[in-house]
Amino acid sequence: MKLSTVRLGQHRTAAARLQKKHCVLLPYPDVGALISSGDDWWERAGADTGERLRLDDISHAPLIVRPGKVIAVDPNYPLRIRELGCPVPAVPEFSVRSGGHVVVGADDDVRVPTEGQDVTWGVELGVVIGRRAREVTARTALGHVAGYTVVNDVVVRNGPQGTAPTAVATAVGPALVTTDDVPIGGRGLTMNCFVDGRVRQKASTSELHFDVATVIAHVSRVVTLLPGDLITTGTPNETGTGHEREVPPRPTIQVISEIRGVGELRNSVIRSGSAPCL
Repeated sequence: MKLSTVRLGQHRTAAARLQKKHCVLLPYPDVGALISSGDDWWERAGADTGERLRLDDISHAPLIVRPGKVIAVDPNYPLRIRELGCPVPAVPEFSVRSGGHVVVGADDDVRVPTEGQDVTWGVELGVVIGRRAREVTARTALGHVAGYTVVNDVVVRNGPQGTAPTAVATAVGPALVTTDDVPIGGRGLTMNCFVDGRVRQKASTSELHFDVATVIAHVSRVVTLLPGDLITTGTPNETGTGHEREVPPRPTIQVISEIRGVGELRNSVIRSGSAPCL
């Protein structure tokens, strides 16, 4: 099953179940609210009583409009660890973002400061929590997953690589693919990132240093994970050398982030004060 959050107007959104050529609207403002509505959310998501809209007529809002927490894991790919020159982590390294950060949809623009330094991007497998998780084990962790999505973090730093971000926009969507339609643990999924048509990242989720179950188990020892929380599992290395991951100083670039079988994000990254390139 594929679920999305669609725009119904300038200030209104709704969760929807995606079909081949149409979607069925659900009585929740976004997918996060649906998942947070009770353990039987899965059955209600499959209800066939809502209004139908053609897929060609909708636009995708952020999958989870206001996530309670975004857990950002990085680094988590061996070549990415080598790229950064970091010691190999013994446990997943993560930060917790809650409230205030910008979340955008699958086709939304991302605006960054003109004066910002080291504006970076990266495709990631996103894990959406479906059941409360606190001090769970790796053996049981996947039972707390609602599904998987595509994430692209656009981060602005004022200092060298490794310093804390001063602004973050997280593109999420376009869909949540439930666990029954994804390989166990989200393994074996091909992921790519293109910048202005050039391949900049190519990897498989099987290369994760810490798999999804291990990440959830470790994070749940530190924070309580709630339905609708999002875990970003880390971005792979760039395909070239140097600083290709940095956004070029051009006014606008297009970043396409895709995970086969999960979805695709198409976000224009626009420096503030610039008009989009048409």
